[in-house]
Amino acid sequence: MTCTRCHGLMLEEQMIDMEAAYGEMWSTSSRCVNCGHRHDAVIQHHRQTYARPVAVSQTVTVSEALDLPWDAEQEPLAA
Repeated sequence: MTCTRCHGLMLEEQMIDMEAAYGEMWSTSSRCVNCGHRHDAVIQHHRQTYARPVAVSQTVTVSEALDLPWDAEQEPLAA
């Protein structure tokens, strides 16, 4: 299995939920060895339940505040 974030290796882990309603409960989840991303059924359910649509603007404007003088002398960098 590969990670959805970094495409790294996912390993299965046994986890225990100490605050479950019926006492201790063991579950299986996957964790990426590269970035630490976790995937299990509970996390996926919460992400789908509480997901909100994102409004995206179709127009992009460039501000003139980003106009930099490219021919100016550069200061020496500190060591």
